[in-house]
This record gives sequence, C-alpha cells and structure tokens, in this order.
Amino acid sequence: PTDFTTDLRTKEETTSAYLQWRWNFDLGNTNNNLRVGLRYEKTDVTSSALTPIPLWIDWVAANEYFITYADDNDFTTQKGDYDNWLPNIDWSINFMEDMVFRASYSQTIGRQAWDDIQGGVTLDALVRRSFGNGGSGDPGLVPLESKNFDLSYEWYYNEGSYVSVGWFKKDVENYVATATREATPFNIPHPGNGAWADECNAATGGGGDQVAIRECIFERYGDTPFVDPVAGTIRGVDGQDPAAIFNISTPSAQRDVSIDGWELAVQHMFGESGFGVTANYTIVDSDIGYDNFSTEDQFAILGLSDSANLIAFYDKNDWIVRAAWNWRDKFLSSTCCGGLGQPNPMYTEEYWQLDAIVSYTFENGITLFAEGFNLTDEYLRLSGRNENMVRFVTQTGRRYGLGVRWTY
Repeated sequence: PTDFTTDLRTKEETTSAYLQWRWNFDLGNTNNNLRVGLRYEKTDVTSSALTPIPLWIDWVAANEYFITYADDNDFTTQKGDYDNWLPNIDWSINFMEDMVFRASYSQTIGRQAWDDIQGGVTLDALVRRSFGNGGSGDPGLVPLESKNFDLSYEWYYNEGSYVSVGWFKKDVENYVATATREATPFNIPHPGNGAWADECNAATGGGGDQVAIRECIFERYGDTPFVDPVAGTIRGVDGQDPAAIFNISTPSAQRDVSIDGWELAVQHMFGESGFGVTANYTIVDSDIGYDNFSTEDQFAILGLSDSANLIAFYDKNDWIVRAAWNWRDKFLSSTCCGGLGQPNPMYTEEYWQLDAIVSYTFENGITLFAEGFNLTDEYLRLSGRNENMVRFVTQTGRRYGLGVRWTY
C-alpha cells in the first residue's frame, strides 16, 4: 500500500573513541605481550512511530468487541540514550618456544533487537470484556553488557601443527524479558462494562447473560447514536463507560546470565605432503535452563549448544581441497507460542552436514573453484517439548557452485 497504518522508524547514532597501548617485554626466560585498550561509546536512539489511533470500541457479539481506528494518524517520537566505558586487557606469554599461554578480560556490549527498541503502542483489534492485548517497544532499553574472561594454552608441536585448549566465561547483564502491565492507553470507553451494561444486567436477573444484556440495550437505547440494533453493534460512550483495560507487553532489560565453556582444537600436518586434518569442539553451558514440564512463562537463552567441526584438507602447489563435517547439537530456538498464545518451546534438533571445495590458483592471480554443500542431503527438524512433537521439517537438498576469483 502507499499509505501505511503502522510505520515504525528507529535511528541509532553512535559516537565512539578508542585508545590502545601495547608492550612487549621479557620476564626471566619468557617473552610477554601486553595489550590494554579502552573504548568509549555513546548512543542516542530516536524512535518515531505511526500507529493506528483507536477511536472507539464496538460490542458486536456476546464476548467480542472490536476497535475502530482513525483514518489519519500522527507520528509520536520517543528517545533514549546510553553510554559505556569498555576496557580490554590481553596478555600472552611464550614460556617455551613452541608453547603460548593467553589470558584476557574485556567488557563488551550487544545492542537490543530493533523490534524491542521501537516506540509506539499498538493494540489488537479484538478485545474481550475483561481485557485486550497490545504491545510496545522501549527506545530507552540499555544494551547487553558482558564481562568476558578467556584463558587458553597453545602448543605448536610441529610446522603447521598445534593443539589448543581454551576456557571462557561471560557474565551478561540486561537480557530482555517481556513484562506485561495493565494500562488504559487512549482511554477508550468499553461498552461491556458501562452503565447501560450494568443496568441491563440487573434488569435481566443479574446473571451476566451477555446475549440478554445486549438485547436489553438494543431495546432501551436503540434510538441513540451509540446503538445500532440492525447492525448489532453497541459503541462505548465517552464519559459514561470506563476505559478499556489492556495487557501491554513491553520488553524489559531485567535478566542476568552466566555462560561458560571450553574450546578444544587440534591441527596436524602430515610432513610436507600438503595433507592435513583439523578438528575443534566447543562445549557451552549456562546457569539458565528451560523446564519442559512447566507451562508458565520462562526466561531462556536461545541458540545455546555444543558444536564441532572435522576438516580434512590438501593445500599445496596452488591446489586446495577441503572436506568439512560440521555438527551442532540440539538447542532451544523459540519459547513462544502455542495456538492460544501460551508458552510453547521449539527445539532445533541435532544436525550435521558435509561440505567440500576444490580450487586451483594460476600464476596470474585467477582462482577457479568448485564447491558443494550438504553433500549427504541432510534435513533439518524442529520439535516441541517432546521429540515426537514435530513442528517443522525442511530439506534444502544438495547445493553446488562453480566460480572464479581474480586477485590483483
């Protein structure tokens, strides 16, 4: 359409400065490298929102109320800002010619998702007697802030061959969770809770029979501008009916999470033949889990799982041949929603695929290559609380490519 009923525009402006200092020095029989950095960032967020403006609520059936929106809407603007000082310290020590120990500490940020920092309140058109639903972003959301600790040991036992072990820990603040609050945005009169509804409820025996109450209102107030017996609608009356209550879902930076794990890697070259193999395995864990036996709202970290790669290769005489087996363990990919809007987790199940590439580089810098992905034609499977609850299955098939690159 040329005219939008909803138009959310968000702009981030970031100013940053960075200072770094490096020092190489000998300590006893060891060579040391120290790098210290400090980064400052200031971010300003401006969110302008054109959202449908509700005019009134029509009571159209026993427990069905629908909002009518204005044809012309105006932009509303909200702003937010934050700044961060982000230090970084890296230290490495060669305590033997072929062995390196590394340690680092850093503070980093991750900006919140666009839909979480968009301003503007939007209301679902369908409303119930007790409440309606709506949502709003928050341009003032602060970013994720992570304190990162890393330790690693590397042994280069031969030319092109090494073994490494690394440990990492990340303490992350300001993970977003959705908070729901009751509000009366736009103060829209609710016809199902007003004076006419109370009067007709008493007149029909006080049992709360919505059909009978509606018929009573049609009979007594059908000649008013707010009641249309032919169309079967009853409109809320400003100043007479109370404002409709809405449950507004708003993102809130309120959760802290600790993530830690290990990274294991090895590469071995078979002499000067050009043949080699490399493998790595990452183990990751968090102090936040998901309980499949609960139907309550839960905060959870998405996308967290172990992963591994195994690669055989040949790299010599301008030829490169690589075959890679890539694996990822099962992980939680979503926590929402079931058919009635209740929490309903979805898991991406364990998956692996085999990829390969062959390339040759000529003396003039031209490289020809052929590549293939998912050579064994694996499929991706998503399931619910139990692996037998299949939610989604896709099979992309094998993919092949031919190409040329020129480096000059």
